[in-house]
Amino acid sequence: MAVPAVPSARVAVLGSGIAGSTAARRLAEAGLKVSVFECGFGVGGRTSTRITRDEHKFAFDHGAQYIGSPKTEAFRRALTEWEGAGFVQEWKGRVADVATSPTDPKGYAIDQDGAGKKRYVGFPRMSSICSNRLDHVNIDIVLQTRACAKYDDEVGRWTLTSHGDRKELGQFDWLIGGDRLSATNNRADLRDTPLSSFKDEVEQIESVPILILMVAFESPLEQLPYDGITFDGASTEFGSLGWIARDTSKPGRERGDGGECWVVQSGPEAAKQVLEMAKDEPDFEKRRALVREKAKELLLNDFLGAITKLAGDDNAAIPPIASAVGHRWSAAFPLSKSSQEMDCFADIDNKFIACGDYLGKLPGRVEGAYVSGSAAAAALLDAY
Repeated sequence: MAVPAVPSARVAVLGSGIAGSTAARRLAEAGLKVSVFECGFGVGGRTSTRITRDEHKFAFDHGAQYIGSPKTEAFRRALTEWEGAGFVQEWKGRVADVATSPTDPKGYAIDQDGAGKKRYVGFPRMSSICSNRLDHVNIDIVLQTRACAKYDDEVGRWTLTSHGDRKELGQFDWLIGGDRLSATNNRADLRDTPLSSFKDEVEQIESVPILILMVAFESPLEQLPYDGITFDGASTEFGSLGWIARDTSKPGRERGDGGECWVVQSGPEAAKQVLEMAKDEPDFEKRRALVREKAKELLLNDFLGAITKLAGDDNAAIPPIASAVGHRWSAAFPLSKSSQEMDCFADIDNKFIACGDYLGKLPGRVEGAYVSGSAAAAALLDAY
């Protein structure tokens, strides 16, 4: 069967995170028509932004917190370009590490982690990175749609239908799995396709879940001198906490009403315990609601306790809470990676390519997702 010329090929991308949006943009610039399917309310994947549905419109970077210094020249150039275009800015927040210290009377020690390190964030929110990358005449974005895929080897194309109502979404010459689910056995549709080499290679890659608390206070937490704190997972002083960040310290997140937004992330063990507690609830929606409520309860309790500990004042006044919402990332960070450390997985015969931060040498990083997405686009274009 003749392969269509590059400008006439249609590509479907599953997921609008960094990997998917990077692949889509490069292919769109090469002249291909790209449709990006995203099951969430907005683009970005784990670089998305959650905004409360009330009059306050509190905004939280509830996934990736920042982008660290580039490890590769390709990403360094990309980051410079994004910063020049205005949708990435440097976050000059004060960041510290809290680690267990048996020699300290408090049981922990704080080290400021800022000297010489640069951190970047999407501007005015993390989702701005992907929304800008996907802003191209050759890219269509379909939100709130989980696309199920089936490969027809008779015509050499992928047919996509929406999960649930099975409405047909179109036929495509190529399928790029840029969402994390593409690498798991949760994708029953991909299990039924001739992608055995892909499944053998990556479906055993494990990831860790993370619980999230998005909490807004009516006024600033002046007791905390830091804008971001990483907690040693071995420490028992701070319970479930893995990371906290003052989102309103990031560029573009300032609020005129004096409110202050914080994102609180758990460590993986706390997330596993909450998920284990909820597993006996048979109804999916009830189970998800239960996990979110328990995440909010656990993290808020530990966060408020951490404020008084770090402030060194048990009677420190904490501002009234204006909003508190729990969330769970079921596959927040890859625990293992492909044995071959490939930047993407390409099954050219079946016109399928997988990309994401679970592949390559930089797992769990925005940069790793970018490198993987770039490799996916290159693999497709090289096929012509």
